[in-house]
Amino acid sequence: MKKRAVVGVGVAGFPKNAAGNSWAFLQWATGLRELGWEVWMVESLQPKELVDREGRPCRLGESLNLAHWKSLLADLAWDHKATLLVEGEQVEERGLREFARGADLFLNLSGHFKRPDLVEGVAARVYVDLDPAFTQIWAKVYGSPMNFAGHNAFWSVGLSMGRGAVVPDTGHDWKPVVPPICRTYWSPGVAEQAPGPAAALGSGRWTTITHWYGYAAVEWEGKSHGNKAEEFEKLRGWPRETGLRPRIVTDLGVGEERSRFEAEGWEFLGPEPVCSDWREYRSFLAASRGEFSPVKSGYVTARTGWFSDRSALYLALGRPVLLQETGWSVWLPEGKGLVAFRTPEEAVAKAREIESDHGRHARAAEEVAREHLAAEKSIVNALKRL
Repeated sequence: MKKRAVVGVGVAGFPKNAAGNSWAFLQWATGLRELGWEVWMVESLQPKELVDREGRPCRLGESLNLAHWKSLLADLAWDHKATLLVEGEQVEERGLREFARGADLFLNLSGHFKRPDLVEGVAARVYVDLDPAFTQIWAKVYGSPMNFAGHNAFWSVGLSMGRGAVVPDTGHDWKPVVPPICRTYWSPGVAEQAPGPAAALGSGRWTTITHWYGYAAVEWEGKSHGNKAEEFEKLRGWPRETGLRPRIVTDLGVGEERSRFEAEGWEFLGPEPVCSDWREYRSFLAASRGEFSPVKSGYVTARTGWFSDRSALYLALGRPVLLQETGWSVWLPEGKGLVAFRTPEEAVAKAREIESDHGRHARAAEEVAREHLAAEKSIVNALKRL
């Protein structure tokens, strides 16, 4: 008999320009399916999250949320085992209840699923933290409802969690796991079969895709845990020093800050051409020369070992990654294909090093993904932590 898993995702809640966000969740569901599990995907929304294509409030049936949900399920050839719940909307729950009764695993990614009554019969109920340090500070310092209750195991993509990360004690034993990659959808061969128009936007450039500010900084024990903007600022001279012109897909609007970066050689794209469709997102990453990216300063300050699910995609597509250090290099192979930097000077030196033998780094990038991030290994290793 196949093992059964319920996977709580955050897909329909982000229906616009969120291809990367969707796949941060879908990797777990598709990865388990590749391992031979029966998987039921679930998501719960509040009515205020429903919007139509013009961004206006609406009911579920007319919502962009439902359209996005159905589109992704069709793309994945997902069967009927998927339920999108909205408070106040009549949705059939019986199939999910029967499936969950006696199921082996419930993964609640970022705690998005908030119907514990539907999964209380699942043996292992795992909260998967995708935002280490921030999750714990929000809960402990700010009293934010993080939906920890009802789970009996706790994982985090902070690879130093429980082994060196400096975060508040929430009373949970956080076990580190790496973000998985389902190579059925994320490998160089698959990406090359049908390159989309976004490939031209990334072609030959060092790129990344990011919210420039995201959410506000948080404070703990006198230290600020901030976002990426301040880390980008430290790297503003990188194009001038390297002779490279990075292209960043971001929500940073036109203004003085953007102009300062453009004067140094940075280029910016809005998210629509790249992030509105996940195949275009994949094409953009696959055509890039590699990823160059800082991380949220909070991940560095807390020494979380956070590793990016987006960087994992670049690696899976055979693209080198030059990523700011958070402590992740202790737990993942670093130096070939996947390269860490700690200072602006090191970011310049490491870029030159990769450029001096780009082909070797590209081959090594895919090897890192295959050996350490592929779902058939990473999810299996995570399950050993139960």
